[in-house]
Amino acid sequence: MSRKKTAARRRHEQLEADVAGQTAHVTVQPEAGQARARWRTLVLQALLSAVLLALAAPPMDLWPLALVALVPLLRGLRDATAVQALAPAWVCGFVINLVGFRWGYALLDRFGHLPAWARVLALLVLAAYQASVFSLWAGLGNLLTRSARVPWLVALPLAVAVAEGVLPFLFPWNLAVTVWRAWPLLQVAELGGAPAVSALVVLINLTLLEAGLALRHGRPLSRPVRVACGVVLAVVAAGLLRATHVALARQAAPQVRVGIVQPNSGTITAEERKHRGEQYLAPLRQATLELARGGAELVVWPESAFPFLFDRQLTREYAPGHPWELRPGFSGTLLFGALSHTFGGARVHNSAILVSPDGRISGLSDKRRLFPFGEYVPFAARFPEWARRVRARLPDSPDIEPGTQARLLVSGSLRIAPLLCYEDILPGAVHPLVRQGPNLLVTLANHAWFGDGDAPYQALALATLRGVEARRDLVRATSTGVSSVGDALGRVRARTSLTREPGAPEVLVGEVALVELFALGPYLAPAFPFACALALAVLALLGRRAHSRADRA
Repeated sequence: MSRKKTAARRRHEQLEADVAGQTAHVTVQPEAGQARARWRTLVLQALLSAVLLALAAPPMDLWPLALVALVPLLRGLRDATAVQALAPAWVCGFVINLVGFRWGYALLDRFGHLPAWARVLALLVLAAYQASVFSLWAGLGNLLTRSARVPWLVALPLAVAVAEGVLPFLFPWNLAVTVWRAWPLLQVAELGGAPAVSALVVLINLTLLEAGLALRHGRPLSRPVRVACGVVLAVVAAGLLRATHVALARQAAPQVRVGIVQPNSGTITAEERKHRGEQYLAPLRQATLELARGGAELVVWPESAFPFLFDRQLTREYAPGHPWELRPGFSGTLLFGALSHTFGGARVHNSAILVSPDGRISGLSDKRRLFPFGEYVPFAARFPEWARRVRARLPDSPDIEPGTQARLLVSGSLRIAPLLCYEDILPGAVHPLVRQGPNLLVTLANHAWFGDGDAPYQALALATLRGVEARRDLVRATSTGVSSVGDALGRVRARTSLTREPGAPEVLVGEVALVELFALGPYLAPAFPFACALALAVLALLGRRAHSRADRA
């Protein structure tokens, strides 16, 4: 009997164990399923934000979408830990970078003649790296919110400014580019550059998210949300007041009629320059004469438009009747781009050259930020044999010697800050020039390398912020578009189209003001990301101390 009871007890215990195991299995399974479902939801939210950002950015320019584009992603991050925030934010950044830089596929073909697989791999690596800025600000913001009790509405915007300011990019871009057409939102760039505009965009998205959640659940707006609304309105209002001051200064400043020649000649090889240079020069002369008849006082040709090597020792322009004569029939000021060298020397510079109305060469400024592989081979001194093989595959891209200092070009009342190629999207290249006191920013660029992709539109949007930071009008002359005339408030007054096929030159005329205002941007903008980092550190310290006191109490 005892044995029977023992066996029965064992069977009962085994049955309980089996039931417990099944219960445990049933309990774990829903948790795993919920985790997977949550991950899918986060990814979908990240993808939706990426699509909305792409639509808001150039060339689509549906900028109002930027004010809500981050809401899906932020909704997912709201309940996530710092670690959980990294992956969905990275997914959003990866997709937007892959879409935004798809023009790089054709660029790598033109520059490096790489096989298709290598171009795809390069784009994937670039997108993966630049997506890390999204992970950085999302992870940092959530970490500070959860661990240091920094308010969510403060941590995320400041974290965005920090991430955009410290992570180096090959082709820099930022969230500010999505609202470049909304010039009232751009005015804060004078204080903090593009990261300040990006922080404002994130704050707007966060405020709308929190307000929407409160309305959905029938709750009144919390105090942090009301404060955030006030901050957004105050920043925009202060920007509009400053914009009014700038607009009045523009009206009182001397006005200059500027003409831009867009050659639409595409990429010109060294061989073509050698044998057909005069055929490329003739349309430039004709277009300049057309602009002169229209009253242009300053005419601008784009980067390397002059088809011959320019002698840096010249003090006057080529004489009338010379095969290389620059501007027959035009007695104004000419600013043009050319490859220059000292006669007999081997070093070639990418230069902007200013010719005064009296024919003097008033100044020459060299490009300082060179484009890798297009103008130089990186690490050539360390790996000379590799560099030699790379250079052999790029016969139409000569080695360029970088300029040594930022230099204004001055003629009469004009004090021009010349920017070559993509220097106008690099604050570090613009601010040293602006601190010298120019009254006009002028970009000379060759966008033929980018073909008919989105890059010229993106470059225009990014460069527009430099005009706001410097409080100077910005003229952009490009080889195939988009050329433009913009003002110190970030408004593009006139622009050309993007040429799909080489053809006849296009001209553009606009009025610019020679503004003499002192601008805060060149002094404050470089320090803004570090100031945000310091503010976050202080807030985190205060938050941790307050939390510790509450625990002790």
